[in-house]
Amino acid sequence: MKKFGFGLLTGIAGTIAAAAAAGFTYHKIEIEPLEEEQAKFDNTELKSARKAAHSHGSRY
Repeated sequence: MKKFGFGLLTGIAGTIAAAAAAGFTYHKIEIEPLEEEQAKFDNTELKSARKAAHSHGSRY
């Protein structure tokens, strides 16, 4: 019975570790590049809005 309990705990720990690794990998591969792309887009939008406001603003 002792080996069964140890095996059960080992299986549960392995499953939790595998799920955590899968979640981390998914975040690194799918989510992070999208966040970086969105930040780059936002930065470009901000710069272009400043430039447009500057070039079309009053000069006096």
